[in-house]
Amino acid sequence: MDQPFSDLVRRLALSDEEALTIFSLDALEAISGDVEHRPEIGILDTITAEAAQALGDGALPRWLRAGQPGRRPLDLLLAADFPAFEDALAQRAALSA
Repeated sequence: MDQPFSDLVRRLALSDEEALTIFSLDALEAISGDVEHRPEIGILDTITAEAAQALGDGALPRWLRAGQPGRRPLDLLLAADFPAFEDALAQRAALSA
């Protein structure tokens, strides 16, 4: 697996199915690390790493799944609404500052 991709998946505690769906990948692309056609992976890896450092271990996976179904941060990722996810993450990080 590509390092930023695998770090991101691990940091957010995504299931394999969730990760493949979010980034429109097939299993072979994910396993081989053939994800360079998905630049949002690097961006999300960077911003979630910063947020994880600020919020502490385990905070991001809990936050990702918090809320009503259809309105959780995870739902933004599953809908590939990366700008809205970035905004939600920035708001969450600002609350802890």
